[in-house]
Amino acid sequence: MTGTRRRPTRGEGIAWAGELRALWTAPVWGATAAVMVLALALVARLWMAGASYGVLDPSVSALTSLPAALRAAAWQFATLLGLLLTAVVVATGLGQTLEGGTWSALRLFENRVGVLWARKAGAALALSLASQIVTGVLLWLGTSALARLWPVRPRAAAPGFSGSGAVHAPPPLPVETATWGQAAGAIAGALLVQFLFISLAGLAAALLRSVIGTLALGVGPLLVTAPLVMLPAAPFLPHRWIADLLNLPAEAQYQLYVWNQAPPDPSPLTGGLALAGVAALAAVAAWAGLRSERALRPVD
Repeated sequence: MTGTRRRPTRGEGIAWAGELRALWTAPVWGATAAVMVLALALVARLWMAGASYGVLDPSVSALTSLPAALRAAAWQFATLLGLLLTAVVVATGLGQTLEGGTWSALRLFENRVGVLWARKAGAALALSLASQIVTGVLLWLGTSALARLWPVRPRAAAPGFSGSGAVHAPPPLPVETATWGQAAGAIAGALLVQFLFISLAGLAAALLRSVIGTLALGVGPLLVTAPLVMLPAAPFLPHRWIADLLNLPAEAQYQLYVWNQAPPDPSPLTGGLALAGVAALAAVAAWAGLRSERALRPVD
């Protein structure tokens, strides 16, 4: 009895590890590295531009703290950079499996479509979590180096405007801080957003059985509807829910975080529930599409 119980457990562990190994592909790691480099480049550009004038945005200056850097990394992976990375991961994983006609071969070893879909979604979430942590550490190290190489020295006001010979320095900007609890909350929120992205891309892969189609349909709807955040329909869009859930600073959007510029409402619970509901619906729809007969037929 003991041996019969261990075999499925060991087999399940091997299957989960196999899904993670399947992500060791050039497109996935190239896209992951590109996201990290872009996140670092955005921070470095804003730091050097602000340090030379003695005025640094609080969203950038806070990154010298590790919790704030981890929170910033989570915000990056929950917005456009994370959306693009998720589309590449699902397209080169699930999309390639369906397009190449190997999905039916997987069904021979595991007929439970829900288990196969959960493995692929779980592997993508695990990659996202690891990438967030690595990016946060790199942001912390990078901004700590920038603080030494380009220290912020506020410029003094000209004495002629003060009416005396005294030199007055402009008041410094408030420095944002983040606790470890806020960092953990941002990472959890980013994983929920990532689950939404994964589910939408998985649904696209199930419907189209194409790598290119998965990329297009996985990213396209959110990009096309992004301008609507400036209209009265904004409260009903996932873009606004993401900003509400993560409490993205409005002044840093489209500068540090490539997302909408609509100021978020202080309603993270509403945004989180809306995102969870839509993600669950998309995940069930992807499971139904993968379970259909069309997904089992070989590619024409």
